Amino acid sequence: MFSFIDIPGIHLIYTIFSVLLLSVLTSVVLYVSQHMMRTVVTARKVVMVSSLAGVSGTLATFLFILSIDANQLKQASALFFLSIFLVSTMGGAITLRMIRIPIENTQYNLLLSILLAFIIYALHIFTPFALYADRIHINPAEVIVTIALTQSTVFSMFRFLNMYTHRRQIKWSKFTLLAGSFMTGVGIVGLGYSIFAAFVSSPSAEDERLLFLLPVGIVLFINIFLTVIPLFYRNRTLLTMHQLYQSLFDDNPYAVFAVEADNTIQHANKKSAHLTGFDNDSIPCLDAASLFPDKETFQKNLALLKSGSPQQWDTKLVQRSGEQIDVHVTGIPTIIRKQVVGYFLVMNDTSQTKETAKQIQFLAYHDDLTRLPNRRLMQQTMQRYTKKHKPFSIMLIDYDLFKRINDIFGHSFGDEVLMETADRLTRILDGSGTVHRVGGDEFLLIIPGKPATQIAQSIVKKFQQPMRIQEYELVLQASIGIASYPADAEDMDNLYKYADIAMYQTKENGGNSYTVFQQEMAEKQVLRFEIEHELQKAIETQAFDLYFQPKFHSFKRNITGAEVLLRWNHPERGFIPPNVFIPIAEESGLIVEIERSVIERVMACLADWDHAAESAIPRISINVSVSTFLQDDFSAFFCDRLQHYNISGCLLELEITERVVMQNETKINMILQQLRETGVRISIDDFGTGYSSLSYLDKLKVDILKIDQTFIQHIQHNQTIVAAIQSLADNLQLHTIAEGVETEEQLQKIRSLGCTEVQGYLFSKPLPQADFEASYIEQIPAGH
Repeated sequence: MFSFIDIPGIHLIYTIFSVLLLSVLTSVVLYVSQHMMRTVVTARKVVMVSSLAGVSGTLATFLFILSIDANQLKQASALFFLSIFLVSTMGGAITLRMIRIPIENTQYNLLLSILLAFIIYALHIFTPFALYADRIHINPAEVIVTIALTQSTVFSMFRFLNMYTHRRQIKWSKFTLLAGSFMTGVGIVGLGYSIFAAFVSSPSAEDERLLFLLPVGIVLFINIFLTVIPLFYRNRTLLTMHQLYQSLFDDNPYAVFAVEADNTIQHANKKSAHLTGFDNDSIPCLDAASLFPDKETFQKNLALLKSGSPQQWDTKLVQRSGEQIDVHVTGIPTIIRKQVVGYFLVMNDTSQTKETAKQIQFLAYHDDLTRLPNRRLMQQTMQRYTKKHKPFSIMLIDYDLFKRINDIFGHSFGDEVLMETADRLTRILDGSGTVHRVGGDEFLLIIPGKPATQIAQSIVKKFQQPMRIQEYELVLQASIGIASYPADAEDMDNLYKYADIAMYQTKENGGNSYTVFQQEMAEKQVLRFEIEHELQKAIETQAFDLYFQPKFHSFKRNITGAEVLLRWNHPERGFIPPNVFIPIAEESGLIVEIERSVIERVMACLADWDHAAESAIPRISINVSVSTFLQDDFSAFFCDRLQHYNISGCLLELEITERVVMQNETKINMILQQLRETGVRISIDDFGTGYSSLSYLDKLKVDILKIDQTFIQHIQHNQTIVAAIQSLADNLQLHTIAEGVETEEQLQKIRSLGCTEVQGYLFSKPLPQADFEASYIEQIPAGH
């Protein structure tokens, strides 16, 4: 009954099932072990796989007995199969543990593989001793062969299973996995037959040798397969990895040096020759320390490298020519079997990077055009002085008319002016302070210690001298504001603000000078801000009152017209003079809204008066600022309001200043033409005090010249000027009005010069609307 060659076909099927069962078990173990490598290992997973191994081992033993002699199953007790289950479970647990340990842990793996081999061997000899005790015939040579074969098979199986589990770098095909699992199953079953043959006698010596040699041969083949195939994959992977790392080394954009533990350079890539200046043949055998002039820093980092810690540092590198360059060094220890056997140095040239960083750093704190320190460095300098409580002054300088230079000559020309200005300021200070460009044509000087007024005088005087730019000579007028620490302020923001206030005070005083900050200036600025805020509310609530100052015939002394004036009686501040709130309104842009409101209110008054006596209404003149007059829709607005109130433009006169007529001549003519078509008259207010140019009087169609009150108040000294203005007006067929007539003597002089219309306190002060209407509108005889 015991014949391996001549067993019936059903016995071979039992063997095949046994092989397949163990093959599936191997695949499951591989899958689970890989899964456990990526997740947390739990006792539940280990028990499940080990139990599966126990069941598979028990079933495989059952099938093995069937393939030998089914009659022997009668002798197999439950204790027999329980023992098989427990030993197989233990073997599964050990296998799962073994294949999860890296293959480099040789000593630990050797102990586990010996234990696993012992378990497999014990599992296989348990069947013959338990079921075939009457046929035990131990062949020592065969036993030794099977022991060695079992141990070598376990090693081969372990290598295959372990390399597949740790396949981070080896790419296995599915066929290799299935073939390996199948071969593992065949190997374990083959060991069972060979061990059985070594302990159980056969009917004939020839059958005994064949029954032993055939499974041994199969197992040896399995050993070869499970050894060669993984080695083939591993060698191919090692070759690929070598080529990858060689490419990383040779083609690295940075210089890479492989250095031995004694600091001798072993290998270097192509980039290292370019970095050091040495040729590729000369670099090997160089001492790595010889490349670094800073020996102390190198040795410090080298000690850390040899302790296994990667390092990075910036240092100098000595080239073959002796020139030193900036490099960034990355040191990586070379560790083999947990021992540092050398290190890699990866270096890149940072000279250009550092130069660029210096330029960026410079530009972060300096002006790109003038190369002067900028606002950021100014703040740091001021902070440094304030922390030391060191007194200093700042001078904020703005150059008048610089915008006109840019508009006329272009920004490139303006840049040359700024550079010459910066150079002059630097020479004037001569190291006694620092010059900063804080924006546009504004410069700020920080002067420690001594008073800044002397330097301010020098600056004003120096800039009164013309500077030559290209073929032009220019004179810049400096407006300077001075504030001091800690006398005026102890924080930078207020100090700068106070210097700015003082500078604008200089501008208001005519420029080309300096002003030392006084606390009253700050209070004035606060007041200006508050008034500007309150102006908007006054516009919305129409808090302004209309006053009318009559104009009179100088000979007949009857009313000829009136000038409307604006008054603001603030509920808290009281009466605010026009010379206070009008400039603020002009600067803030609110003047346009204010003057349009005045025009509309005056037209409403004229419409009301017109219902009473049209011929008795005097012409009302309204002051119009540059901002309002040059609005693109001003003439359209004016005409629209005339139509709305159904009045004639002949009832109105618009007073404009010489500043208006000095603007764009074409645009002014177009606006004047549109206004004159309505019948409105145009007068030039304060004639003779502005940018007088007689040519514009001939080109622009105006009707009236108002002689400024400054000439009238001192007419005994200005009689010639007033006579010239009157003569000019007569020749151009223009009407004249004398402003500010306050005495009979002034009136007589005006009459003698031929001026027929006057305005001033001699006749009437400005009157509220109700008083004006009561005094003049209802009293003017019809037909005037």
